Amino acid sequence: MKETNKVIGMIAVFDIQNARMGDIGYRVNPEYWSMGITTEALKEVLRFVFENTEIERLNGRVDVRNVASNRVMEKCGFVKEGTVRQGKMVSVYCDYNIYGLLREDYMSIQCK
Repeated sequence: MKETNKVIGMIAVFDIQNARMGDIGYRVNPEYWSMGITTEALKEVLRFVFENTEIERLNGRVDVRNVASNRVMEKCGFVKEGTVRQGKMVSVYCDYNIYGLLREDYMSIQCK
């Protein structure tokens, strides 16, 4: 939290391949859900990634049942590219949506 410097979650860019493509994931303490904090933080991480690295594409995966997290991805410009049925996401088998965000997508959003 900005006001208290309290850590309430995390965002990570991982599995970076050839400094060109990576995955992004986040977790937030449930006490802070539905406050816009995750969207705000994710937008800031995207700004950093696309303005300071060579990464051209980020991938995200979200459990289809997690409506709020799917909405966060869409608000941040990610495009839903498909759904994996009964795939393994972290340590859980579930249906999950695959999202992608290209540098060119991010740059076009920033110009609006």
